[in-house]
Amino acid sequence: MLQNRDIIGLVGCSNGREKEREKDIKRVEELLFKRFGIGVVRATTIFETESRTPKQRAESLLNMYRNPEIKAIFDISGGDLANEILPYLDFEVIKAANKPFIGYSDLTVILNAIYAKTGICGYNYQLLHLAGNESDLQLNQFENTFLKGEKTVIPYETIRVGAKMSGEVIGGNIRCLLKLAGTEYLPNPTRKIILLEAMSGDRNKIATYLAQLDQIGYLKGANGVILGTFSEMEKLGQCEEVVEMVQGYAKRYGIFLLKTPAVGHNEDAQPFPLGQKLEF
Repeated sequence: MLQNRDIIGLVGCSNGREKEREKDIKRVEELLFKRFGIGVVRATTIFETESRTPKQRAESLLNMYRNPEIKAIFDISGGDLANEILPYLDFEVIKAANKPFIGYSDLTVILNAIYAKTGICGYNYQLLHLAGNESDLQLNQFENTFLKGEKTVIPYETIRVGAKMSGEVIGGNIRCLLKLAGTEYLPNPTRKIILLEAMSGDRNKIATYLAQLDQIGYLKGANGVILGTFSEMEKLGQCEEVVEMVQGYAKRYGIFLLKTPAVGHNEDAQPFPLGQKLEF
C-alpha cells in the first residue's frame, strides 16, 4: 500500500482536535518520516479552533482523494460529528481515487459508508497511537500492515462456531455504526462478519445497541460476529456480560462468535481491515 517517499493525508471528519494535541501530531509526522520516509499533508479542518463546518470537512476529505500524490488517508479525529458530512461526499470521486481510508471510533460512520457506496476497503485504526505509550509496538504494526502488506492476524477466542467461518468484515464501534441505521450508507450484512467494539456504554447501553442491531435485521443475516474490547464495561467488570448477550443472538441465528483484545480503543490495538474477506 505504502512505500518510502509516499505521502499520506491527515483529516478530521468528526470532532475537532484540541490544539494541545499538536505535539502528538508533530511527533507522528516525525516518526513516519524518520522511520519510513513517509510525508504528511494535513487538512485545514483538524483542530477545533479551525473553521470546520460539515461541508468544509467533507471537502477537505474529498481534496485528499483528488490529490494523486496522496496514497492513503488517515483520520485522526473522533467523537460524534462524522455523520454530518455524509450528504456532502462525492462517492464517485472516492471510488475513482480508490485509496484506503483509515480511522476508528466515530469514523466507523465514514468507513462503512465508503464501503457501502463504493466497495473500497479501509482500516479500523487510530494513527495517533504512534505517539502514545505503545509507540514501538504501533510502529511495527504500521509497518507490517501498511508497508509490508502482511495479512491481518489477530489473537482471538472462539466463543461459538457457525456454519460459515468467513466473510467480508463490516462494522466497528457499535454506537457509531447504528448512526447509519435507516440510511443508504449502512452496508448490507448478508454473509458478512460484523465487528463490534465500544469505548463508552455500560451493560444497559450495550444491550439496547444490540437489540437495535437485531431489530433492523443486522445480526440475522450475518455469518458471524467479532467482539473487540468494550472499554467502559471492562472498567466496570462487566466484559463477560457482553459475550453472554451476543452469544444469545449467535445461538438464535446459528452464526459464529469470536472475541479479540486486538481491536478497540486500547493503545495497543492493531490495524484491522474493513471490507476485506477474512476466514477463521
